[in-house]
Amino acid sequence: MENMIFNAGLIGCGDFLRWEIDKIKASKHLKVKYTYDTDKAKREWRASQLAAIPVDSPDVIFDDQNVDVVLIFTPPFARTDYFKRAALAKKHIITTKPFALTVKEGEEMYSLVNGKVECAVFYRRSGDPVFEKIKDILDSGEIGHLALYKEDWFHHYPHWSKWALEADKNDGPFMDAMIHNLNISRYLAGNQEVKEITFYSDNFVQDLSCNDTECMRIIFNNGAGSYLFITWAADLEIYDTAGNDREHIGIMHLVTSQGWMMDVLEENGKTYVTARKEDHRKRWEVSPLPMTCYDDFVQNVIHKHPQNSSMDIALDDLRILEEGKKKPGRP
Repeated sequence: MENMIFNAGLIGCGDFLRWEIDKIKASKHLKVKYTYDTDKAKREWRASQLAAIPVDSPDVIFDDQNVDVVLIFTPPFARTDYFKRAALAKKHIITTKPFALTVKEGEEMYSLVNGKVECAVFYRRSGDPVFEKIKDILDSGEIGHLALYKEDWFHHYPHWSKWALEADKNDGPFMDAMIHNLNISRYLAGNQEVKEITFYSDNFVQDLSCNDTECMRIIFNNGAGSYLFITWAADLEIYDTAGNDREHIGIMHLVTSQGWMMDVLEENGKTYVTARKEDHRKRWEVSPLPMTCYDDFVQNVIHKHPQNSSMDIALDDLRILEEGKKKPGRP
């Protein structure tokens, strides 16, 4: 069973694969058999990269009994029918953030597949050795547990995709991107219950259908806090007008309960997690993970273990964001 390979059908061959294609190709336990996208050129391009077969209908994927997993990498507003078909065909699901656009939609998709097939929702942290190393350090207690997670993101708004700027399809900067870091902060805090949320949404520069700047303050039951900020206000550089290749300025800091400040350092081709407190310094080298997040998914299915990026966690991210948006600026 350890050498078992799951065949996958890929639905949605868009720009998300810019970050995923290498991990999929490196997977030892998951192989993409088919690619499907409404854009013929995209499905053929991804098929050539993955040694897969491009198909002109998703029916091929759902009808093939040798397909074990469906990678649903469509925008969130175009997933419900695919979830339903995957559950009926008894095919497991890997999708990406946000799980849905609303809690109601997320709960509908959850009910379609829960208890029928496995489903994982991949985020920025999925298969990222840096965040796994930070989690290991915090869990060890060597420098205390998480007290504050703070992240600021500055990047250009998603000009390449019209739907990404439509409120009923993407719902603004936080839902589009900062939800990655909401998920990370909850993970590093040990998935504590949330005690208090304050959400802010403003428009300063852009003439978009959504506000250009949003932020959230979260206090967890154990006293840890998360301050998350994202803005599309600045017109930063765009490297590729055909996809999500743009200048991105990210500022991340963590503080532990013992007063250590944590950061990430790139030096001589290696990555380190660092910590400093007064004149004391510590650092830990980040090593590659033993398997990709796709292999991890397969192993969890085989051994009936919980998924590390489960639907439950993704649905709670939506609940937190939706609750905060009900009363902007008020805890």
